[in-house]
Amino acid sequence: MVGRPARRSARRLRDRSGARGRRRSVPHLNHAPKETAVTYTDTDETATDESPAAPEEVEQTDSELGRHLLTARGFHWIYGTSGDPYALTLRAESDDPVVLARRIRESETPLWQSAAGAWVTGRHGVAAEVLADPRLSLRHADLPGPQRHVFSDAWSNPLLCHIVPLDRAFLHASGADHARWERSAAPVLGAAAADGHRKSAERVHQETADGLGAAFDLMADYSRPVATEAAAALLGVPDAQRTRFARACLALGVALDAALCPQPLAVTRRLTEAIEDVRALVGELVAARRAEPGDDLLSTVLSAGSADSAGSRAQDALAVGVLTAAVGVEFTAGLINNALEALLAHPRQWALLGESPELAAGAVEETLRHAPPVRLESRIAAEDLTLAGQDIPAGAQVVVHVGAANRDPEAFLAPDHFDLTRPPGPGHLSLSGPHTALFGAFARLQAETAVRTLRERHPRLAPADGVQRRMRSPVLGGVLRCALTTSA
Repeated sequence: MVGRPARRSARRLRDRSGARGRRRSVPHLNHAPKETAVTYTDTDETATDESPAAPEEVEQTDSELGRHLLTARGFHWIYGTSGDPYALTLRAESDDPVVLARRIRESETPLWQSAAGAWVTGRHGVAAEVLADPRLSLRHADLPGPQRHVFSDAWSNPLLCHIVPLDRAFLHASGADHARWERSAAPVLGAAAADGHRKSAERVHQETADGLGAAFDLMADYSRPVATEAAAALLGVPDAQRTRFARACLALGVALDAALCPQPLAVTRRLTEAIEDVRALVGELVAARRAEPGDDLLSTVLSAGSADSAGSRAQDALAVGVLTAAVGVEFTAGLINNALEALLAHPRQWALLGESPELAAGAVEETLRHAPPVRLESRIAAEDLTLAGQDIPAGAQVVVHVGAANRDPEAFLAPDHFDLTRPPGPGHLSLSGPHTALFGAFARLQAETAVRTLRERHPRLAPADGVQRRMRSPVLGGVLRCALTTSA
């Protein structure tokens, strides 16, 4: 059973590092050695002069960053040799992710410690408890700057919860920050606002669908373009900047994966460059909206009354704009792609959608459960706590495998079956994270419009080849290519 080999592997590491005790100790946060020291600037070029400064890390050389990424990758491979399903999930190579998810869920205990250090669950009940617990956050409480961990001692129980610091993309913000951003953005991004975007969504989707050839790539030619266009419209990105915005969103698409799984050096460099580029672009838009407000998302956040000053509202608008590019686009594109992939893999469900177009919303909800676009949610314990009978020390990583929990037979009948008429149940957990919750209504609307439009415009849509997914994509299961034909 899962759990025992992981603990044995962890014990071997403890023996080599001299640590003692039943559970792996949570290591102290290692700071960078002098030659690669992290420093912070006093200003943020993309924010206004009234905005609080954002921590900025001195750029590492290629050799320093490459060594860090390879070391983290090596730990994943070492821990995976024991058969640990979470470590194998982080490897994100050739193993079937559905099989690994089932192994995580069917572990001896509902919450167990992986050899990689994280406490992991794939049980629906425990997962829901973890995701709702305010004592678990996206960052270490005792590390106020970038969430960066340096592997100074190869056998000192390394922290693998933040492979690269993504604070500049606001991906490691506090729960209070995320709650404030969600409230401020609700008039545009909330569920109640979805109907107001429906007509514009239908126009974009119909135009894109009508422009498809007899053979096309679902992700490159449809899912990502419509998600990017919708996000650009939300932010009010000028036409002259749309290509720049789309290029940045494409590079940012690996962000959630990069937090837990080391990407190749070139990919990581493109990611960090894209973060700075989108910060600069959104910063320009925020400055323009402060001078001349509109009805877009940034203007809405700027006008929210929850922030203490104009400067802090500008910083909130910057955060929401950057997150829209870094998370909203890829999350939405992934949901569209997963929905179409699932529907086409189940011809009866595709036919049923044609007979009853109103089932489009049900198809999206079932996709969120059956094939969530974000599979893993990682948290850090802010204090010592007990979860599912396990004592979790402050600073420990706790990971929910959303894909596993969404197929828990204790919560769902016939959980592996894709059924767009599935009756209401306990509810999937795919929108329970702060990033996914912020863009849940937006992604739902775009995905619902996509499946309805493609079913109507291209009823003979069919797979032309297998789906090719990105390597090193344990969180998103990112799609490289999904070839379809409209004339099967």
